[in-house]
Amino acid sequence: MCGIHLIIAKKNTPHDVRAALHRMMDLSAHRGPDATQVLHWTGRQQQVFLGSQRLKITDLDDRANQPMVSADERYALLYNGALYNFPELRNELLGQGEIFSTYSDTEVVLKMLIRQGKAALSQLEGMFALAFYDRKEERLLLARDPLGIKPLYYAENEQFFVVSSSSQSILASGLVSTELATSQIDHYFCFRYPQKGRTLYREVRALSEGTYLTHQASSASQNQKFTNFPEEKRDTFPPETETQKKVEELLKDALLRHLSADVPCGLFLSGGVDSTLLLALMKEVGVSPIPTFSIVNGAQEKHFGTEDYQYAQQAAQQFGSYHREVSLTQSLFEENFEKFIQQSDQPIGDSGALMTYLLSQEARQHVKVVLSGAGADELFGGYNRHQAYYRYLKHYSLFKWLAKPSKALASVLPSGFNHPLRKPFRLFKKFAGSLSDDPETTFLQFVTSSNLKDCSSVTPADDSSSEKDFVERHLSFALQHDQQNYLVEDVLQMSDVSSMAHSLELRVPYLDAPLVRYVESLPATFRLKYGRKWMLQNLLNQYGGKPFTRRAKEGFGLPFGYWLREEKSTIIRQYLEDDQLPIYQYISFNPVNQLLTSHRKGHQDYSAELWSVMLLSAWLSHQDF
Repeated sequence: MCGIHLIIAKKNTPHDVRAALHRMMDLSAHRGPDATQVLHWTGRQQQVFLGSQRLKITDLDDRANQPMVSADERYALLYNGALYNFPELRNELLGQGEIFSTYSDTEVVLKMLIRQGKAALSQLEGMFALAFYDRKEERLLLARDPLGIKPLYYAENEQFFVVSSSSQSILASGLVSTELATSQIDHYFCFRYPQKGRTLYREVRALSEGTYLTHQASSASQNQKFTNFPEEKRDTFPPETETQKKVEELLKDALLRHLSADVPCGLFLSGGVDSTLLLALMKEVGVSPIPTFSIVNGAQEKHFGTEDYQYAQQAAQQFGSYHREVSLTQSLFEENFEKFIQQSDQPIGDSGALMTYLLSQEARQHVKVVLSGAGADELFGGYNRHQAYYRYLKHYSLFKWLAKPSKALASVLPSGFNHPLRKPFRLFKKFAGSLSDDPETTFLQFVTSSNLKDCSSVTPADDSSSEKDFVERHLSFALQHDQQNYLVEDVLQMSDVSSMAHSLELRVPYLDAPLVRYVESLPATFRLKYGRKWMLQNLLNQYGGKPFTRRAKEGFGLPFGYWLREEKSTIIRQYLEDDQLPIYQYISFNPVNQLLTSHRKGHQDYSAELWSVMLLSAWLSHQDF
């Protein structure tokens, strides 16, 4: 795991490019504190400056440091990630006569790219972002893994082509414009993150998942997709017993591959189905007990936070782990918020990012790699919205008739104060308010926040109610939308930034390539046939996990709504309640203040919307535009 940085100077320039590279690396020092190295090559038409900051996970020897250069000094590789099938690929290369000087996955990737070029990308199973430079041809190849687990940013102008693991580092170079992309702020308020491929900086782009980009002095940059998920989608339901067995086999293999490291590993344990199943399977395959980490909030905050801590403690005891907890208090939030904002590369209006940051801070004191259950919900249909949308599609005609009365009922259901039905009421209010005659519009409205901005422009207008395979088509659309957008731009982005802020590598076994290939070949309706994540729940039940499968689904978020009601936070006052803040250049203060007042009076719960505003407000206040 590393921070990677590259600058191509296209022509003679008065800028000190080496100093620019070091500014980039200084800002991202936390991504790779174990080894730092730079390389400068001068070519016929351009100069290239490469910088690497390494977090040593596999092969701790310094010979595995980067930039890794080929024996003939023609090629150089910057690589950030973990390649889980590198032992198999290494053996194939050995059989072809290759000689290795390390046992690192980086060297395997370098030799494959030298032999096959971009054709090698589809064989890489893991998480990665890379920059591969051919000194002779003066050609650069950038690539990002097919699921978007690791980030990669780039910017180009007349003088420079700049690449980094961090968009903030690109700005720190001083070689590109720091102008804000104001068009992305509306998208942020609708979805909690910038548009795919974009950032909140006008000149900085994010390389999309499963994409490679080539850059050469003599031609324009080209951006194309690649994939390593070619398995054909099934038209019919497979036998359930066979499917269950296959998922279990692939998940066990994924766990063993992701636990392969030359440093200690741990697990983020929420006590939900996904992380508890990982722990149960570790015990089943004979993995020695590992450290687990969870967030603990106060009992008085449970209706605004979660009850994960009770189930996490039970899972750790039942399946055997060395369990550690982070007590989530308002004072801990206040102490860490400014540091969290300063290390937030792009704003993500998801309070789970701060929780991951605090968990990573604790975990890094004990391990260097941590596993997470991220990705299971998108793959297996695990969110409440997936189940609600499936029911809506199956009873589409009825819901069209019930749309108006449902919205009327939702408007009077209380969700702004502590009571046992607050979370179900909140879900119903959101779904009822999203109902439309068009199924895809209904889902998109369900996943947007319309209390701050008009998000109607992001929805399609396609009435396809008479289509064949109506339910399957639209449910598949919903799962794919969440995987390609919410998973990549929210969950994985915040996981990477929050963990790497503490020099911790976070791995996601549910996104192991063979498992993803198999599950994505199953019909969407099969994945929700018996409810949310029924295959994973059945698996966990086999290992005595019924207490965890019977609990209600909860999100991973702060008890921010409770803190808003208490009115004691200086952070909230500083970044939300001052009408002179920079954010109120892009959104009116009065509507935000109305949401805050309504929330504090207990009328409705607007904690998610207000967190998004406060997070972006703090992020903007720390920028130098």
